[in-house]
Amino acid sequence: MSLHYTETLRGSYFLVETPDDVRACEVSINVRLPRPKGRVHEFEAEMTGSATFDQLANQVPIDGSLRMRWIRPRRVDYQFTFLTNDGQPLLFRGAKHPSLLRPLYTATTLWGTVHEGERAIAMVSLHFDLRRDFVAFLQSLERQRDE
Repeated sequence: MSLHYTETLRGSYFLVETPDDVRACEVSINVRLPRPKGRVHEFEAEMTGSATFDQLANQVPIDGSLRMRWIRPRRVDYQFTFLTNDGQPLLFRGAKHPSLLRPLYTATTLWGTVHEGERAIAMVSLHFDLRRDFVAFLQSLERQRDE
């Protein structure tokens, strides 16, 4: 069986060239996590959804992957591509670093960068709002039989 869920992250970003111009962003991520075969410490999931980066991309589709690593150092890596409003391809790379010392903060905070080719053009801070989105997250959880 595989697991499907939707995670909505909201926050802000700024372009590296203009760090004082902080803008809003929101990413809605649909994750399809296949059932791991045997005992694994790291696995990868498919990611789709949509992203809005104010003045850069508005409700554009995303496509990427989510990689979870449960042994030290624990990490959840997010990577997805999207197109700007004018059709420029960009890549988001970010990670959560789960910690038992600060479980809520580390499980709900995603730091990342937006890249144009190999060059980082923006710094991003995204957060999962437990009060606002936890019920919707729980309602999105779905197990499906593998075919």
